[in-house]
Amino acid sequence: MSDSTAASLQRGVIVEFDFAVLPGHKLMLDICRTRLAQDSIKLDEQLMARIMNGKSFSSALNVLSKIVKKPVETSEVTSECYPLFEEALTKETAKIPAGFTAFVKAVQARNLKVVLVTRADPEAVKTALADLQGNNLVVSRDTASGFGFYSWDAWRRASRDHDMLERLCVAVVGSGHSAKSAIISGMGVIAKPNPLTENQDFGGCDAMIDNLSASVANEVCRILQI
Repeated sequence: MSDSTAASLQRGVIVEFDFAVLPGHKLMLDICRTRLAQDSIKLDEQLMARIMNGKSFSSALNVLSKIVKKPVETSEVTSECYPLFEEALTKETAKIPAGFTAFVKAVQARNLKVVLVTRADPEAVKTALADLQGNNLVVSRDTASGFGFYSWDAWRRASRDHDMLERLCVAVVGSGHSAKSAIISGMGVIAKPNPLTENQDFGGCDAMIDNLSASVANEVCRILQI
C-alpha cells in the first residue's frame, strides 16, 4: 500500500477492546496471581505495574522471576494463562458497556470504520454487538504477546490489514504503554485509563476520557480533522 492511495482509504478507529472496553488488566492480574501462587510467588498490583507492564508476557515473567528470586517456568505459565485470559474475556463480552455501543454507532454514522482488536472469541464479540454489524465494523483476533498492551507493529498491522493507514486512524487505548506504541505508529490516540494503568505516562495523547460515549466520536473527528 503506497501513501499515494491515502486519500481514497477509509479513515477509522482501532479499539484496544480487551483493555479500553473490557477489564482486561484486572483479568490478567487475577489469572496470573492465581497461577503464580502455585510457585509461591505473590503478584500484586505494585509488582505488576513496576515489573510486568510494557513487556512481552514471557519477558515480564523472566524479570519477575529475577526480582522475587524464584524460578518461573515461563512457557508453562504463559500456555496456561493465555487460554484462561481468553475465556475470561469472552465471558465479559456479555457485559459490554452501553456507552461503548453508543460510541461505535456515533462513529459509524460518520462513515468511519471501527476495528476491534481482541483475544476474546470473535464470534462472541460479534454476537454481543449484533445490532452494530456492518461493513464498517470489524472484529480482529489478536495474537500479540504484550502484557496488557499492543506494540507499535501490532497497531500497524491492525490498520494495514484493514486497508487503512496509521495516520488516518485513531487508537482507543487502555494504558500508557499502548498509547506510546500507537503514537509511534503514527496514530492519533484517545486514552481511557483504569485503576491499574492510571499512573502510567499518557503524555502525547490527543484526548483522555473516563468513559466511552457517543460524544467521544466528536473527539475522533477533531483528531482526524473531518
